[in-house]
Amino acid sequence: MKKLPLSRIKTRYDEARYWAEQALAYYESSMILASSESEFKSMPIITLQAFSAECSLKSLILLSTSIVKVRGHELKELFEALSSDLQTNLSQSFFDEFDRDLIDALQEVSTDFIDSRYYHEELKRKLFGRSFAVGYLEAISKFLLDFIEVNGDSLKN
Repeated sequence: MKKLPLSRIKTRYDEARYWAEQALAYYESSMILASSESEFKSMPIITLQAFSAECSLKSLILLSTSIVKVRGHELKELFEALSSDLQTNLSQSFFDEFDRDLIDALQEVSTDFIDSRYYHEELKRKLFGRSFAVGYLEAISKFLLDFIEVNGDSLKN
């Protein structure tokens, strides 16, 4: 998708491109942080990758539905706002690539963006015994970015 300056957002397709660009920026930032030697990087990586997945889903919603205002942070709810055909396509593609159910994966990390900002309240309880949190988020956020890159222009409603 072509890059678009923020001041040029005039249509929902422009906004979809903006969300996709933001998703890429958050994902790339998480990868830079992941390669750092900091011992305090796990919470910021979770936050960045969860927000990347959220931005990708918002882009897909704007591209593929008649919804013009997308709100919310919960990944599973955003996924459910997509058309059933696109949900099926994404789910099958994710399963083919990772041998995992996308809806189950989204449910596991659905509120990680919210929870990671308030770690002391909720996420530390949620992460207890869950060693794959960052791995799921990385897989989901990268998968959604790749899907938009390949299919974004053809999804326009």
